[in-house]
Amino acid sequence: MRVLIVDDSPQVASTLEIALSRAGWETACAHDALSALDLLSTLPAVDVIVTDLDMPRLDGYAFIAAIRAHPLASRSAVIVTSGSTADDAESLAFAAGADLYFAKPYSPASVRQAIELLVDDGRGQVIS
Repeated sequence: MRVLIVDDSPQVASTLEIALSRAGWETACAHDALSALDLLSTLPAVDVIVTDLDMPRLDGYAFIAAIRAHPLASRSAVIVTSGSTADDAESLAFAAGADLYFAKPYSPASVRQAIELLVDDGRGQVIS
């Protein structure tokens, strides 16, 4: 399984990358959404994209919309991990096309479990 982690905090991205790599998954990291879009053009198919919302150059909402329109990534599951304090951040993320939302701080193990459920479900949709 391939997972792309997009977070402007190197420490947050690294912590999640370590947890997912230990599960045996291939990971790649980008520290902003524009860099992630560039990576999506060069990486083999990405199964899951884990992204922050508040990032420089392009916010997570626009990034999710770009993913959903991207020919190679449109079927990837999208998980949002955000420290946003906006009341409507979660609903806006889902409206943009996110599959799951985790408020920071979150447990990397919880994100790993959510990825397993999304992939096992095979639909890339929200699991309730």
